[in-house]
Amino acid sequence: MRFDLHIHSIHSGDSYCEPEDIVRTAEDRGMDGIAIMDHNTIRGYREAKKVDTDLIIVPGLEVSTAEGHILALGLEEEIGRQDAISNAIDIIREHDALAVAAHPYRVWSGIGEENVLKNDWDAIEGMNGRGWGIRNRQAQTLAERLDIPVIGGSDSHRLKTIGKAYTIIEDVKDWRDVIKKVRAGETKVGGENRTLTQTFFYVRRALTGWIRRGFKKI
Repeated sequence: MRFDLHIHSIHSGDSYCEPEDIVRTAEDRGMDGIAIMDHNTIRGYREAKKVDTDLIIVPGLEVSTAEGHILALGLEEEIGRQDAISNAIDIIREHDALAVAAHPYRVWSGIGEENVLKNDWDAIEGMNGRGWGIRNRQAQTLAERLDIPVIGGSDSHRLKTIGKAYTIIEDVKDWRDVIKKVRAGETKVGGENRTLTQTFFYVRRALTGWIRRGFKKI
């Protein structure tokens, strides 16, 4: 079974995708489940779970910290931005959700290897559809080194890239099973890395968004 566990909707502020369109596109791409991981909000998840679908919709969001982004997989409520990674991890776990190191080697919003090593994680995003192949391989190697589960997701901000990268999990009936399987390390990752052309457009969008936000991180 394939799950795209990192998708952004219009509620992220940097995506053009309506939650219902995300669900329908994921269905068309043969996904078995998705997680809409909007920046600091679960509005996308709440709207997606109202859609009539056989997809497993996993709750969660992408938490912003001063040191980078964290995927809070299984989180059903908002916790707000956090200054420190350690605080964010503690709060995520208080809600029985998983703290996942998002795209750790990304320059713009990755938390970096040092922050992965000095904190306790439930999983590492080892396959990100917007990441270079070398960066994804580094993340997977780091997960193996630390004996931490891996997940994958497209990190899609456009419908056309939904399902580009994903997590492979077997024998799942609902989103709570997804959390259990990830926590137990019963996952594999698959999909495609970012191409050179996609990198050009990604950097252009990232710079434009950064300028519009007054040089502030998401």
